[in-house]
Amino acid sequence: MSLTIPPNSVTLPRVTKSTAPEPETQTPPPPPPKLTKDLETVKDDYQQALENQKQWLIKYGAPKEQIEALDKAIEQHQESVLDLNNARNSQNSVVALEQKDAGGWNSEAPVLQQEGNSDCGETVAAMFKGAKDGRESVEGERGQGVVNDFKSRFTKGDGTTPAEMADMLTSEGLEVKHSSKSLERNAMDEALRNGDKAAVMLDSKISGSPDDVSGSPHWVLIDGMDNQGRYLVKDPSNGSSYYAKPEDLSNAINTSQSKSHSGGVLIVGNPDVPTDLANKNRDTAGTLGDKPGTGWGWKKNSQESSDGG
Repeated sequence: MSLTIPPNSVTLPRVTKSTAPEPETQTPPPPPPKLTKDLETVKDDYQQALENQKQWLIKYGAPKEQIEALDKAIEQHQESVLDLNNARNSQNSVVALEQKDAGGWNSEAPVLQQEGNSDCGETVAAMFKGAKDGRESVEGERGQGVVNDFKSRFTKGDGTTPAEMADMLTSEGLEVKHSSKSLERNAMDEALRNGDKAAVMLDSKISGSPDDVSGSPHWVLIDGMDNQGRYLVKDPSNGSSYYAKPEDLSNAINTSQSKSHSGGVLIVGNPDVPTDLANKNRDTAGTLGDKPGTGWGWKKNSQESSDGG
């Protein structure tokens, strides 16, 4: 997707220019926003301006085509913000080189968005495929084709169980090297520094609030960490990436285990030596339980910004 924000082609209703003389001294325009301004705020400001224009068009009976063009501009802007956020988060990973070089990956894991409510597992598996075979293997329509193929070959169409996730990874020649029902921080940190990644099943709606309503098991991919020890999460629910504190990640995993009796961490990487991946991966993944991951949107209730700032 292009990072170029589309030009505003919308013409607002004509406003009659005032004939009153302008004052000799004018207040200088405010400076542009700093580059360090939070991207979520930038998105809200620009998107609000587009939304305001849309309301003007509707109020003054603009042609349907103009309104549809503005809707498209809003959609493209949202995609651009996601791309910028994901690129910035990748740059902040302190294990980026280890992930690619030590892990033997073709590229970093792309961030893909699930199309259906229960497609999180298949989409995470497609992210792993993109890291192994290259982003181009899962870009655009190819990516949805990969997700649909995983769904038809390995699942019943109602989500992805840990065993089914293991089968998808096996089909791509990837090894499930370790599994745990909870977050083992030392094991996770060591794996990331050695070039491995993680498929994590956690509760889809937990936000740390004592009265928060839990959701369903949900798959995400862990693809790095920052200098504060937060984990880089690539979430298929809306195709976004963000940094999550270890305690928040642990809380979401534990909630999934307590509520759904499934959840945990699968450490995934390219095999160090040839092995019987099919049986090993299934046996290792069985630790997490047998319920499918079907959730959508772990971070929807979070108060942190998309980069954890």
